[in-house]
Amino acid sequence: MKTKKMTVHFLSALAVAFFIFIAIASGNSEKPVENEGNKKALEAIRKEPKVLEAIITDANVLYVSVKSDGTKRNGYAIYLCQILRENNASCKWVKVVEAGTTNHPKADNAYGILLGESKCD
Repeated sequence: MKTKKMTVHFLSALAVAFFIFIAIASGNSEKPVENEGNKKALEAIRKEPKVLEAIITDANVLYVSVKSDGTKRNGYAIYLCQILRENNASCKWVKVVEAGTTNHPKADNAYGILLGESKCD
């Protein structure tokens, strides 16, 4: 009988944990590309002379492709963070990649060779 009570309590606790998880997970279903601040920031960033392409992923990371001039682009990524802040964007990470390197063996990921990055605080 004791085992049966323990099983019932365990299942009850499991059900409560499941509903708490669902409540937390469904808190904000807005995709990063739908965020108004991200839209305004992306529009401003795409107007930058060095920027060839810019996207914000579902992971809320801004990827900007530029031509490589052989220098690190961490400073440029910090500058792009400033534009994100000015537009109240939810995006808090910037990665600057070399244009045309999506299939390169040294690519950071599917977006290309990483030239610089910054976490926007």
